Amino acid sequence: MPANKNQIRRIQTILKMMRQNRYPNFTSFIKEMKNQDAAGAYELSSKTFSRDIADLRDEYGAPVHYDASRKGFYLTNTEWYNEDLMVEPFEMKAALLGERVADGIFPEPLRGEISKAISALLMKNESGMAEGVELENFQVLCPENLPKVRPEIFLAAYNAWEQRKYLKLVYRSAKNHVSEKLFEPHIFAWNGGCWYLKGRLHRDDDHHYDPPKIQVLALHRIEKAEMLGDQFWPEPSILKSVKKSGLFDFEKIPEVILEILRPFDQSFSAAFADKITERGDGYIRVVLKDIPKYEAVQIVFSTWGNVRVIAPDKLKDKVCRIAQKMLDNNQ
Repeated sequence: MPANKNQIRRIQTILKMMRQNRYPNFTSFIKEMKNQDAAGAYELSSKTFSRDIADLRDEYGAPVHYDASRKGFYLTNTEWYNEDLMVEPFEMKAALLGERVADGIFPEPLRGEISKAISALLMKNESGMAEGVELENFQVLCPENLPKVRPEIFLAAYNAWEQRKYLKLVYRSAKNHVSEKLFEPHIFAWNGGCWYLKGRLHRDDDHHYDPPKIQVLALHRIEKAEMLGDQFWPEPSILKSVKKSGLFDFEKIPEVILEILRPFDQSFSAAFADKITERGDGYIRVVLKDIPKYEAVQIVFSTWGNVRVIAPDKLKDKVCRIAQKMLDNNQ
């Protein structure tokens, strides 16, 4: 068996990519290694990658095959495991902390599955944590009034996303309209305290979309969910748009200029520290670029009235209309 820790680390990375259905080849593997260790990745060659694949298959007995259509390698049995490929202590630390995060945001049954997986790893590996640490003191707390997702809905949506299978849904919109949808779940996302799917909508009741429509669905609004047998292929442009612009395609304001009177919430100062300049008259100036309109409005009202909207005028008008409506409703 190879004893070189660097090779074991590389093999573990290849295995991770295959278990994530990313079909690693030399190019994608190098990109992944650069994310982990830029200094070391540049010295790797295609021969090193080929040798690692060969050792993984021949020395460790991994069921590794090459998919010509995807131009990468995969495991014919994704549950394959070899005890000689032990988890490093720092990796176990990351896994344990990840479990604490999962315990805060994941519903059952996925939360329980993650806990069991970590317990199995701990039986064979060191924790990597400092001696005497109490992980119960590492808490991820979410507001109790967040929308709840039924476990069977979450599991159906998660399985469909993981296996790239179509979802047949019954969905209740924010306007209380109920419809049946045929949907491809490309992105599974936790955003602002709620779980969402983003993907391609093929059918909404009797209306068929050709080409499919890009849509975001909130899991807590799904009333029924059934994973179908047909598989779809990932659409890279959807992930690219989420990474660039976020989950939602909200209208954005190119530049917002606010003047806020001191004192103000210190969390505001921490969040926008690099966007604040002092004015010297008790006000600070905040300049925000490419910000969603709804977020700009929320920021204005979070100052408890101690704000002047300098630009743009359409934001100032929006804030004034909302403020006037609040006054009318509370007289």
